[in-house]
Amino acid sequence: MAAHPDSPNGCFARHGYRIEKCPNPKGELKWRRIYNPAGEVVLYAVGYDAEMQFCKDNGLLTATPLEEAQIGHPCRPVNAGDL
Repeated sequence: MAAHPDSPNGCFARHGYRIEKCPNPKGELKWRRIYNPAGEVVLYAVGYDAEMQFCKDNGLLTATPLEEAQIGHPCRPVNAGDL
């Protein structure tokens, strides 16, 4: 399944960033190291919120906010309101 365009994975892929999973010394989930297109590390061992903030701060999100993109989607009834 493809990543949502405005998820960190979708933003990074669309703009040529590379994601590398690295071992966590504590043995928990793997950390992620994010490289920009020039090969420089721009994020390391941060969470989802920090990755989203990086995408916002660096203009990596699509022009349409998620809520607007869902309006009129064929899977969403017109009168669904806030779900």
